[in-house]
Amino acid sequence: MTCPRSGPGYRGLHVAAARIRAELVAWEPAIPRAHRVRVRAHTCVCRSPIFELCMAGGLWFVRRITGESPAVIEESAWVSARACEGLWWRILRGQAR
Repeated sequence: MTCPRSGPGYRGLHVAAARIRAELVAWEPAIPRAHRVRVRAHTCVCRSPIFELCMAGGLWFVRRITGESPAVIEESAWVSARACEGLWWRILRGQAR
């Protein structure tokens, strides 16, 4: 799948390849904990897994979506905004998976 990095076809950020000693994130199956979840940022759909930076109920978490039919949806721990933003950037840089 082609993915233009800018312009009207732009879909999101691309995640760097995982580093050899990348931090392992404790992914848990997604369970409905809040009525509304706000997706603050997401990675491009052209590469799997897709990551979403989410917030709900005053807490933030990263959602990981793998597969297509059916998709497997997992979440990181629900933490403060500061802690989750750090995790988000580590994932984007390939320092965490």
